[in-house]
Amino acid sequence: MQGHRRRLRVARRGLYLGLLTVLAAGVATAVRSQVAALGLLVPLLTLVQPVVGTTSAAYRLTRLLPDAAGQAVLHTRATDGLGPWSGLAVLAAWTLAAVLTGWWVLERRDA
Repeated sequence: MQGHRRRLRVARRGLYLGLLTVLAAGVATAVRSQVAALGLLVPLLTLVQPVVGTTSAAYRLTRLLPDAAGQAVLHTRATDGLGPWSGLAVLAAWTLAAVLTGWWVLERRDA
């Protein structure tokens, strides 16, 4: 049973990294510049939640950002209502939104 849990944790972490990669590709497609995508994603994924999310009112919203929700995958138990699978679902929703936005912008711009 312990081996099964370990494989499941590794699989969740792989999904987390894969979803972040696809999220970045969707944003880069939408803004059409890798530099602009990095300028948008690096602060969003590293600064917003730790800096803004320190107050209780803001924390309820910032825990649903892609970095905080995705990092719930790294925990084995639910933290503040987001467990590993629900955090992965929130990250998947962000990824889907980024990919659909990138696709929509690409269709409109290059059609």
